[in-house]
Amino acid sequence: MKIIFIRHGKPDTPKSGKLNTHEFHRWIAAYNLANLDTSQPPPEQVVAIACQCNVVICSDLRRSVHSAELLGVRDIARIDSIFREVELPYCTTSIPKLSPASWLILLRILWFLGLAANCESKATAMRRAATAGDLLHDKALANNTVLLVGHSIFNNFIGKQLKAKGWQGSASILSKYWEISEYEFIAP
Repeated sequence: MKIIFIRHGKPDTPKSGKLNTHEFHRWIAAYNLANLDTSQPPPEQVVAIACQCNVVICSDLRRSVHSAELLGVRDIARIDSIFREVELPYCTTSIPKLSPASWLILLRILWFLGLAANCESKATAMRRAATAGDLLHDKALANNTVLLVGHSIFNNFIGKQLKAKGWQGSASILSKYWEISEYEFIAP
């Protein structure tokens, strides 16, 4: 049995300069609704791997579903918010102004350190990842090979849950678009 994670393709993100927190919150909302940048299609080897999977699952974010479509998936078995990326905290201060990339790094670090203002905590995200891992495990039992077209950090959290259940695979964070991580279950 295999569970394969593919990180979504590069979103066609809104272009902007430096933003305050309120502007960045709106930028994230636009990012979550964005289609992919079609000038950066999936590599052929990623398409080939996706085509070998019996079941395809996506988060409900547009970049996940659009990625599956660009991979040539004709039938997405499940589109579910349980597989969404971990949200970023939303601060109410309006200073300083930073680039979206700087906000992403800063807020993600703060989230890992425990700041969960207006979003789920790390503990809640890990519980969600355990539930998502159970769903993927059950799908793999029934279908042998499952593909999740998902997100960087949350895929990593699910991977940790799968490893705790006896799955073998990479525990690396999928930091590049279209990056693949595979987990295999070998019955004792």
